[in-house]
Amino acid sequence: MKALFRILLACATIAFIGFIFFNTARENEPLKGPNANSNVIPKTELEQPEEGAITRPQSGLSIFVGQGVGAVLEQYGEPARIEPSSFGYDWWVYKSSAATFFMLGVQEDIVTQVYIAGDELDASPFKIGQKRDDIYRMTIIDYEVAANVDDNIFIFSMNEEDMQTRLLVKFDGIFAQLYIDGETGELQGVRFTDSETLVLHQPYEMIYQGELVTPTPPSSFLQQDINTANAKQLNDLINITRVHHELPSLEIDKALDEAAKMHSEDMKIQNFLAHESPTNGDLKKRLENQGIAFNDASENLATAYFDAIEAMHGWLNSAEHRKVIMDEKYTVVGSGVYLNYYTQIFIEPSEDKESSEEQDNELPVEGSENITR
Repeated sequence: MKALFRILLACATIAFIGFIFFNTARENEPLKGPNANSNVIPKTELEQPEEGAITRPQSGLSIFVGQGVGAVLEQYGEPARIEPSSFGYDWWVYKSSAATFFMLGVQEDIVTQVYIAGDELDASPFKIGQKRDDIYRMTIIDYEVAANVDDNIFIFSMNEEDMQTRLLVKFDGIFAQLYIDGETGELQGVRFTDSETLVLHQPYEMIYQGELVTPTPPSSFLQQDINTANAKQLNDLINITRVHHELPSLEIDKALDEAAKMHSEDMKIQNFLAHESPTNGDLKKRLENQGIAFNDASENLATAYFDAIEAMHGWLNSAEHRKVIMDEKYTVVGSGVYLNYYTQIFIEPSEDKESSEEQDNELPVEGSENITR
């Protein structure tokens, strides 16, 4: 009898621990991007590195860089969204499906860059899903890449990690940033850009001779719109990433967006980078305070990335953050950005919420913006 009692007591203890564990929000270390420590060093005399000339692609989306938007509108029509950036250009977002997702940077009706993530799009001379080894065989890759803006010279230096996951390739008149999945070695996205936009972003270590090109700081009102735009792009990019890895896309939840936005703002204002806020508590407490029910939850945090594309790529190539992105138990996500602080919250909804949603399944889900093939 005593043995049976001990067994029942042990089972009850294990069940209690399991209940606590599965209802506790999981956390990982926040991620600091390359812009946190990148040096920008002026030089009085600077020699450009010798580079092999690569002919600019004659086909694909990269041909739009430097052209007017009329050519884009004629071929692809109006974008799903037009959103401001921190660098003076607007993002035109085309998101009919994950397979055809791309974004254009447009300034004064001229395309300054194009980011391609859809594997059915022409990213010549590259292909989304292409292996890194294949890229190295077909492309001239240098540790140092030079860019010119008027009479000013800028030289970018890639470190070992960049050479594996974030390559910079120079063509005649444009540059390509190649975003590679470090685990699979596959190309996840490519950004074609003109030289001035590349210098504005300062994505790598940089030395320069002449006058530094810098963006005009946005007004406080415009910055709010930029924050919202970056959050929407994070929501787009998380689902594209999951679809590329043959995982279900996530439901976008407005309440989670707001909770994520509040934490990003909290981190900036109170000058901390952590899952636990000095005033609002840890993730579990923050979600409960917002009235968000969940069985399990995690969040990814980042700072010092110049835009949402870079932040998502950073998370994907960080083992702990990648686990959250790829976790199939999460079905709902929300993103929030404040300046260069990024928060993305994932939840497995509680059974109570799921039951309520099943009763209302004939109604559209407010805030849902999933991306599917």
